[in-house]
Order: sequence, then structure tokens, then C-alpha cells
Amino acid sequence: MRILVSGASGLIGQELVRTLLDDGQQVLQLVRRPANTSAKTTEFQWDPDHGAFDSSRLGHIDAAINLGGVPIADKRWSAERKLQISESRVRSTRLIAQALASLPDPPAVFICASAVGYYGNRGEEPLTEESGPGEGFLADTALRWEEATDAARAVGIRTINARFGLVLSHRGGYIGKIQLIFQSALGGKVGNGRQWWSWITLQDAINALSFCIANENLEGPVNFTSPSPVRNEEMTRAIGKTLHRPTWFTVPRPMLKLMFGQMGEETMLHSQLAYPTKLQDAGFEWNYPELMPALQYELISARSDRWGSSTWR
Repeated sequence: MRILVSGASGLIGQELVRTLLDDGQQVLQLVRRPANTSAKTTEFQWDPDHGAFDSSRLGHIDAAINLGGVPIADKRWSAERKLQISESRVRSTRLIAQALASLPDPPAVFICASAVGYYGNRGEEPLTEESGPGEGFLADTALRWEEATDAARAVGIRTINARFGLVLSHRGGYIGKIQLIFQSALGGKVGNGRQWWSWITLQDAINALSFCIANENLEGPVNFTSPSPVRNEEMTRAIGKTLHRPTWFTVPRPMLKLMFGQMGEETMLHSQLAYPTKLQDAGFEWNYPELMPALQYELISARSDRWGSSTWR
């Protein structure tokens, strides 16, 4: 298969491209810098900030996956940073969707990243793909992000909005950031710890992307989460148990808001009890549906182990 990928420098994107190449797929990668003709992937330069993308050189592609966007939780949200977060997603997605729609032979499927932040802070409410959007900056951003795929959907391209939960991986993301904290015996719950966190391992996220490409009945929003969401306090205890470290420390809500502002509140205190109903109904099988085995793999086994067989075809 010829698969177009944008956002390949991120946590999910790097592993996606590595997996595709290992499985013999041809990867066409969108890059902002000048294209590298000696790269393992076929690179095409683009500039989504200015709407510059010559899609006429792509040729036939079977699928497109967009994972682009500046990091959400790497710094406090100033007005300028919030604009960068939102526009980096909306502009790039709209540009790709329009480019795909204009191709004489458009791909069969377009998968664009989104996030469970779409649901906002929903407390104890069970959330499926049928649940409406919530309130807040991340919810508004995710709504606009998903709407930006409309051009592809309008010409009949099967379009999927992959609403990722917290992605667990020893390579980075949340796990990568908090390991040192727990190793220093400073790990603990955030706020009262009762907020629901919907999560998925990086391995299952990559396999779910493959599953969505192959399954022609899947389209629209799809929750990329484990079927076993947990509360923050349960996540904290599980990480401490896996690393054999205490979890006595608590980050009070006022301290979190003082340190990180709105970013800390929306990324760590909001509660999303999201279930992957569409993946379950379609028969997707998780390698790590439960938290403890997932953490044991990511924090211990994965350091010396490479993934087994892939589901890419």
C-alpha cells in the first residue's frame, strides 16, 4: 500500500512510520523542511501555515493519515500558544482534506487524529462516539479539527476522526514525562484523583489505525481508547506498583492551576469516561485492554522487546 502520513515526528507518527516500513508498505511523508531524497520514505515538502501543497506529484495513494499539530501539554497556554495549538491542527487538516478531494484518483480512506478532549469535562457520564461535544478550549479545538476533514468526506472519501485517549508509551508522552517523578518518590494523584482517564497503549493505537484502514464499515468519529478507562488515582497506584515506588504525593488542584493554568486543568483535571464502542462492535482486539499489563509492558518489558507481528496488510 502507498500511505500518505503527516505529523510523522510525533510519538504516534514515529512509531507508525517505523511499523509501516517494517511491514513493507510505501510511506509518503509530508515535511515542512526541504524534502530529503535519500530518506527511507518518499518526502514531499508542504507549508500548511501558508496553504502551500502541490498534491499533483503524489500519484496514487491508498490511504492518508494526518497526525499533525504542535504539542498540547508542553507549556502553559498563552493566547498565542492556544492559537498555535488550534490552527496547527485545523489548517493542516483542511489543506490535506482539500488536496485529497482534488486528486483524480482519491484514496479510499482518510484518518485524521482528534482527541477525547472533544468531550470536555463530563464527570461520571459514559461517553461513546455518539456523545456530543463538551466545553473548553480542547473541546472547541477538537470540534474544529474534525470539521476540517469535511472536504474529503464530501467527495466520498471514507473519513475517520481518531479520538485518541492518553497514549501510554515508554518512548514518550505521559509515561515518558512522569517516570522520573515516580522514581524520585514524588508520584501521586492529581487533584482528588477521581477524574476518569481514558487511555490506550501506543502499540494498540498503531494497530487500531491499521484496523480502521482495513475495515470499510468504520467511519466518522472513532474512540481510540482501551475498553477499561481508569480514574487518575488508579492510574497513579498502578504506576507506583509497577515501578515499586510510593505514591503518597498529591498535587492539589489550586497548585496545579497555579503552576500550569488552563493547560493543567484541561489536560489533567478534566474527566472523560470514554469507551471505544465502534472498535469493539467492529471486532478490534486489544493487546493490552487492562491497565496493569499495559504498564508492566511499557515500563519494564518494552525496553528490551520489540513488538510482535503487526496487523498491517
